[in-house]
Amino acid sequence: MATDRHGVVLGAVVTGANANDGVQTRDVLDAMVIHPPPADRPNPDPDPRDRPRVRGDGGYGNGPSRERARRAGFRLVAPWQGRPRRPGVGRIRSGVERGHAFLSPFGRVARRLDRCSRSYPAWVQMAATLVMIRTGFVR
Repeated sequence: MATDRHGVVLGAVVTGANANDGVQTRDVLDAMVIHPPPADRPNPDPDPRDRPRVRGDGGYGNGPSRERARRAGFRLVAPWQGRPRRPGVGRIRSGVERGHAFLSPFGRVARRLDRCSRSYPAWVQMAATLVMIRTGFVR
């Protein structure tokens, strides 16, 4: 799931329970409904700090995930795996966890009552759309 810093779901990918989060980085970023604007003019040596930031939880805090996000045009902010905890890491993770909490009132999505692999992603997208409308993201 890709969220903004407030936890509003911007894109989601449905995988098996045993799928590695880091491998899904590119798919999640491609599934976003809002993409970064294209550059006004090409820059041969862009500054990585100018890329739009995306936040991830600990499953995305590794080098390959950051490289996948860079190739998709984003700068990934996630706590590094295997390193001591730094101040502010809870703020990074809270946006992603809040996105999961926004989807929890939708029982069909939270408990995955629908076992059909074709219709379940539609329910997730519909729930995310309702969350966007309720938060005022879409006007």
